[in-house]
Amino acid sequence: MDMVPTSPPVAAQLTWFEKTWQAFCRLVVRVFYRRFEVVGSENLPTGQGAILCANHVNALADAVVLQAATTKAIRPLARSGLFDNPILKPILGLIGAVPIYRRGDPGVDVSDNSATFRRCYELLAKGETLIIFPEGQSHDVPRLMALKTGAARMALETIQVTGSEPAVIPVGLTFPEKGQFRSSVLVQFGKPIDLTLSEQKTDEQRVIELTDRIRNGLEAITLNAESWDEVNLITRLERFFAFRHGKYRQRNLQQRLRAQQRLIDAQRLLRKYEPDRVRALISQLKQFEKVCRYCGVKDYQLNIEYRPMLIVLYLLRVIWMLLIVLPVVMWGVINSYLPYKLTEHLSLRFAKGPNQADTTKMVLGLGFFTIFWLVQSYLVYHNFGLIWMIAYILSLVVSSVVALMVRGEMRRIRENVRVFLLFLRRRDLKAYLQYKRQELEQELARMVRIANRLSHH
Repeated sequence: MDMVPTSPPVAAQLTWFEKTWQAFCRLVVRVFYRRFEVVGSENLPTGQGAILCANHVNALADAVVLQAATTKAIRPLARSGLFDNPILKPILGLIGAVPIYRRGDPGVDVSDNSATFRRCYELLAKGETLIIFPEGQSHDVPRLMALKTGAARMALETIQVTGSEPAVIPVGLTFPEKGQFRSSVLVQFGKPIDLTLSEQKTDEQRVIELTDRIRNGLEAITLNAESWDEVNLITRLERFFAFRHGKYRQRNLQQRLRAQQRLIDAQRLLRKYEPDRVRALISQLKQFEKVCRYCGVKDYQLNIEYRPMLIVLYLLRVIWMLLIVLPVVMWGVINSYLPYKLTEHLSLRFAKGPNQADTTKMVLGLGFFTIFWLVQSYLVYHNFGLIWMIAYILSLVVSSVVALMVRGEMRRIRENVRVFLLFLRRRDLKAYLQYKRQELEQELARMVRIANRLSHH
C-alpha cells in the first residue's frame, strides 16, 4: 500500500456546528432518558487517532447517545443510504460523517469503500476519533451479533499506510428499558485493545485475532444473554438481591450491569448442574411476583417501616407536591398533551421493531413538539402581543422541565399512599409477603453459594 502523507496528530478541535450538534444531542438525551451515565471517559486518548467500536442495539439513537457522551470531535461511519436522506445529508456532512458502502444495499458499489478507507486513514493519522458499529446493523437480540472485520482491518491498515497506531476502544451501550420514555442508558468506554500481533501470522489471521479481541472487549461491558426470557429473569434476580441489602437505589447503572453479568454466569452453571433447583426457584419467584402484582405491591414497599415521623414527613411532601408542584405540572401537561400523545401513538405504528423505538420517538417528538409549541406561541403573540408570548414560552420550558423531573415521583406517591392504606387494613398481608420473600432470599443465598463452589472447580 502507498503511504498517505500525514501531519503529526493533534487534538481535533470542534467546529461551531459540532459544538452545537453535541449540545443538541445532550439536550435530547437528557429529555428522553431519566438516567444517563457515562463511565470510562479517561480511556479516550488525547492527540491520538481512535476507533470507537460500539454495540448497535438502538438504531440512530446509539449515535445520538455517543455524541452526547463525550466532548471530543467524533466522526461516525454511516451506511451510504443515509446520505441520500435530504434531512440527514447536511447534518452528516457538517459533523464529518464518512459513508460506508455495504454489500447487499440497493444501488451500492462496494468498491467505493477504497476511498472511504483512505479517508479514515487520513483522519486517524491526524488524531481524529471515528465511531464504527462492528455488528454491521442495529438489532434486537440481547447479545452481541457476529462482528464484521472492518474495524480490525481499518486499525491494522492505518498502521501500515500511515505509520501511526490508532487506539481501538470498545464502547458498551446498555438500555435497561429500551423503548420507554424517561428510561436509562449506560455508556461505557472500555480499555484500549492491545494491537500487538504476531508477525508470523498472515494479514487475514491478524485481522481475525484483532476482531476477536474487540469482541472480548465488548462482551466485558455489555449484557450478553441467550434470550429475553433470561434477561427478564436476571433483571428480577438482581433487583431482588439489591432490595434484600437495601442498596437498589444506591447502585449506579454500571454496578447493576456487573451484578447481572455475574448472575448470568451463575445461573448458567446452576442450570447445568442443578437444573431441578433452578426450575423450582424460578417457579417460586414467579408465584411471589404474581401475588405482589395482584396486591399492587412492589419489592421496595416491603422494606418501608411506617413510623409516625416518617408518615408526617411524607404527608408534608404530598401536600407540597399537590399545592405547589402539581399546578405547574398540569400547565405543562395541558400544553404538551397533544404532541406527547401523537408521538406515543405514531411511534408504535412507524417503529420497525423494538430497536427502532427510541429513534422513532426522538424524531417524532422533536417534530411534533416543535410544531405545536411554535403554533401555540404564535397564537399567543397574535392575540396578546410580544411580552405575553415571551412569558408563555418561558412557562412552557419551566413547566415541561418540572413535569419531567416529577413524572415518576407523582406516580410513586400514588402507589405508596395506596399501599400504605392497604397495609393499614391488612396488617397480616405485609407480614405474609415479607415471610415469603425471606424464604426466597434464603434459597437464593444457598444457590449463590453452590454457584461459587462450582465456579472454583
